Amino acid sequence: MAAALGIVPGDGVMAVDGREIRDVIDYRFFIAEEQVALTIKKLNRAVVTLNISKAFEDDLGLEFGPLRIRRCRNNCIFCFVDQMPSGCRKSLYVKDDDYRASFLYGNYITLGNISEEERARIFEQRLSPLYVSVHATEPDLRRFMLGNRRAPDIRMELERLAAGGIRFHTQIVLCPGINDGSHLTRTVNDLAGLFPSVASIAVVPVGITSHRQDLYPVAVFSKRRAQAAVREIESLARRFKRTLGTNLVFASDELYIRSGERFPSYRSYEDFPQIENGVGMVAAFLHEAERMKLPRKIHPLKITLVTGRSFGPILKRAVNVFRTVRGLTMNVVTAVNRFFGPTVTVSGLLSGQDIVTALENRKIGDILVLPAAAIKEGEELFLDGMTSGDMARILGTEVRIADSLHDIAQIVREGIGASV
Repeated sequence: MAAALGIVPGDGVMAVDGREIRDVIDYRFFIAEEQVALTIKKLNRAVVTLNISKAFEDDLGLEFGPLRIRRCRNNCIFCFVDQMPSGCRKSLYVKDDDYRASFLYGNYITLGNISEEERARIFEQRLSPLYVSVHATEPDLRRFMLGNRRAPDIRMELERLAAGGIRFHTQIVLCPGINDGSHLTRTVNDLAGLFPSVASIAVVPVGITSHRQDLYPVAVFSKRRAQAAVREIESLARRFKRTLGTNLVFASDELYIRSGERFPSYRSYEDFPQIENGVGMVAAFLHEAERMKLPRKIHPLKITLVTGRSFGPILKRAVNVFRTVRGLTMNVVTAVNRFFGPTVTVSGLLSGQDIVTALENRKIGDILVLPAAAIKEGEELFLDGMTSGDMARILGTEVRIADSLHDIAQIVREGIGASV
């Protein structure tokens, strides 16, 4: 529709029905009418107003540039960005704390930089759900963790959102000896008191790299502490299931891996409200493995899969389903993270060089399959700037990307030479 209206790339949207458009959220909110007056600033600086008739739900086909993200005011003792080595993509060094990105993309925010005008906008435009980093509901403890003496009382902030009809998913980054134990129990119970406005609570262990020089000494979770946290979370979830009808609080997959505790069932994750936050991905992956439909026989094909240390045993268990495929040889290689340090074990933080190093002197076979989580979506770019194309040239093999067992099965069906 945009082209038919004479709108071209580079034109700017100034207003809808005379109301200024600050960003794509304003545009989506104000365009939801059957009659709209769209004011456009053309590339030649001419300003024109288009009177448009459309169905209520129709969009105009306009695409907007990226938001100018608001930066974080905090100095969190566990901030992962502060632990980043040099040589990463520039965007990875940006500390964001923008309620618009929370609504649009599910980014977590601390609610420490929202003005009254912006809060009114959240209520007016129903920017719900939001994703909120809580960490602790005790004000002094949370201020210490955020490194910000001016951080607001998070319970009061969440109560205001709830009163305005906004729902929110919350997360607790758990630091051993700091906000676990009784602090964790109090935080979860405080958040549960705001149900159903609090839609879910995720508890994730702090990520520690080898690049923490001159930073607050935050420890890595021991197996014992991880077990204690998982058992407390499960106890709280059982109580909430009885009283609220939902588990509400979920430990992340990484916390289960560190604890050695048995993963919950697929159904216990309900509608997987925080799977993008690493909560329930393992259960979903294994559930998918149980329902795979595979060919009985293919032309001879050898595939190597790469993953991080924490997911290695799980992937090896899941790909056992492929043993029934005659002609297929499938190996799993676990890569050690040298870029961030060995305490970082998740696949999504493997660098390109980590993977290359793990595969040196190995017979990769016909196809190398890489985890989609380790690559920037749409660009096939690793954290260290290496591309999948670079890797293919270095290793001399075809490289494919997979986000699920279904993707791996499709690669098996297609065989060699199907990548674009």
